Amino acid sequence: MQEVMRSLVPVQMEVAWGTFSGVVGSLATFLFGAWNEAIQALAMLMLIDYITGVLAAYMKPRTKLSSKKGLRGIIKKLVLILFVASAHFLDLATGQAVFCTLITYTIIGNEGLSIVENCSYCGVPVPSILKNKLEQLAQEQSERAKGAKGE
Repeated sequence: MQEVMRSLVPVQMEVAWGTFSGVVGSLATFLFGAWNEAIQALAMLMLIDYITGVLAAYMKPRTKLSSKKGLRGIIKKLVLILFVASAHFLDLATGQAVFCTLITYTIIGNEGLSIVENCSYCGVPVPSILKNKLEQLAQEQSERAKGAKGE
């Protein structure tokens, strides 16, 4: 009986992980509301985009893996997450569930495009119509970046 009771008491590592997961889960619920499929899809696509981005950087000729670029990518993802959180609070303020959904699906679309682009850099065959649209998007982003530097 004493052994059974002793086995029910959590060890320090179980307490630490339980506390950590409880804090992270509570914070996520506070920031985004109830965990739903859209938030789950966004989290997974962000992770996949980051991984495929690292792989694409490795596969691109004349490109070096850069911790500075990796950190910029992580910061960008964190800002997008804060954008979704702000949309959730806007939903709370207006009593509607539209802003968070809109922002989440917009970012999901952007992450999906980025994943396809990364896959094409890794040599995965991408339909030509999609590849042309990605090239057009990259050119527009490049022109926008040049315009912002010139102002």
